[in-house]
Amino acid sequence: DLIGGIDPEIEQEYITTKERHDFLSKQVTDLLATGESLEKIIEELDITIKERFDKEFKIISQKFEEYFKILFNGGVAKVIKVMTDDEEEGEEGKKETEEEVSTVATSKLKRIKFLQKYNATGLAGIEIQATPPGKKIKSIAMLSGGERALTAIALICAIISANPSPFVMLDEVDAALDEANSERLAKILDDLSHKTQFIVITH
Repeated sequence: DLIGGIDPEIEQEYITTKERHDFLSKQVTDLLATGESLEKIIEELDITIKERFDKEFKIISQKFEEYFKILFNGGVAKVIKVMTDDEEEGEEGKKETEEEVSTVATSKLKRIKFLQKYNATGLAGIEIQATPPGKKIKSIAMLSGGERALTAIALICAIISANPSPFVMLDEVDAALDEANSERLAKILDDLSHKTQFIVITH
């Protein structure tokens, strides 16, 4: 009575607005639940990927050193993990704080950047060290063209050994090799032939 007359359309408008509000609220709830579910899946995948990566990396590292010694008739070769830089992540966090981004948004943004930059394995990259017999250098940049070719062949064969494909095509990979090295490569291919089929185009 104090308010006075009410437009009869107001009640219908309230019902329509409430239905729309309830629908959107449910959608938001579903999206949040889906987001949490996806985050759990991502965490599980990260763990699985890291475990499988570490396992395969160990095999590739062992085989790389083995094949390197066969091709060079000695020497030392290693595949080394380059880990993430925690200080850089901290600097990014400071910048975001200065921009007054909320704590939750900052955390998620950092995680997205982290995954984009380092992926699930938590690595910044992989370094290859190769020291042929009778030399002290470790960087592959210091090797000759032929030595780099041999190192690359050893790494490719190590990867094939760890994760064999149904077949592998090698197109003139022996171009930079002399007769002795070609025979060593043939020995490695013979060792891998029980894991995959090779189509070899010689030089």
